[in-house]
Amino acid sequence: MRGPAISAECLPLFDQLPFGLILLRKDLSIRFWNRFLEEWTGIKKEDIEGKNLIEQYPELNQASVIARFPEVFDGGPPVFLSSQFHPHLIPSSLPDGTQRVQKGSVIPVCFENEIHAILVIEDVTDLFRQVTAYRKMRDIAKQELADRKEAEEALRIANTKLSLFSDITLLDIKNQLAISMGFVSLIEKVRDNQVAISSTTSRIKDQLANIEKSIELMREYEKLGMQPPRWYAMEEVLMHSSLLAQFFKTDADPSIAGLEIFSAPLFEHVLANLLENAQEHGKTVTRLKISFRIDHESGILSLEDDGNGVPGDRKKAIFMKGYGKKTRLGLYVSREILAMTGITIEEIGEEGKGARFEITVPKGGYRFAPASTCKTRME
Repeated sequence: MRGPAISAECLPLFDQLPFGLILLRKDLSIRFWNRFLEEWTGIKKEDIEGKNLIEQYPELNQASVIARFPEVFDGGPPVFLSSQFHPHLIPSSLPDGTQRVQKGSVIPVCFENEIHAILVIEDVTDLFRQVTAYRKMRDIAKQELADRKEAEEALRIANTKLSLFSDITLLDIKNQLAISMGFVSLIEKVRDNQVAISSTTSRIKDQLANIEKSIELMREYEKLGMQPPRWYAMEEVLMHSSLLAQFFKTDADPSIAGLEIFSAPLFEHVLANLLENAQEHGKTVTRLKISFRIDHESGILSLEDDGNGVPGDRKKAIFMKGYGKKTRLGLYVSREILAMTGITIEEIGEEGKGARFEITVPKGGYRFAPASTCKTRME
């Protein structure tokens, strides 16, 4: 394939074309350099014509570009150089300073009875930007759709479990009322014993406080059915949960910085429950360390105190329904809330050396925000 024949009279016409054009001899010396390339590169034709293309642009000397030229000079078919793999064939800057995105084609021609090649270079920057913007929007839309489906599924699970949590809390309120009624009956029997009456009245007040706490908790449960899961910044969660539990003996490891966890609502209450447990059952707790690590792509949030620890025969029992009534949620409900987004929790501490709760977050359920974002959030 010799290609079309062109004459020297045609060269001025190439200056009118709306793309870059280089006429090359077989030794890759430049026979013609058109006006468009002068404008793109700032190199005048008289300064480059006759020079070797590779010497002027060494980056073209690669197998995927120049190595394909001989087949054109040997009469082979045209060669096409895509913008995806060769975006800057003849580097040139746009007015905004960015590099022009190009695509090229090498076409054999017969010029002055010799085989030459025309290297045509088109500016496809606008098209490239449009495609890039489209792909970005498509990826964002896909991610938003995936997030929405995940949130909808978690919300469906939350609504299913909401009735269970409400039933547990209502049952607890009924039990507290029954106990209070029992104390009232006891007062009626000891009307003349002021000491006994005072003691019993104090117990009734405790029961009423528990009932109030349960009612507040039911209000919090409503969030599970009304709000989808979201990303929680751990620095904020730790501050909030410490205030809820009135426990300020926590040491946050540097591994927590910038950490965000995707969880159902009440995540801060789950952590507050663990802090309350440390305070209530740890007895000798002086500090509680919170850290994070990645193990086989899962994220592990650890809460480790220096208290008495959990006896081996109770490690599973503490997560059973109805076990423990003095803390905010109870570990059973806490575990169920975390499970809505695939998070698990277990206690692996050693009795006598302290409790250690490990919250395992699946891949995709944790991320790290930029340091500047974290700083702004904390301020």
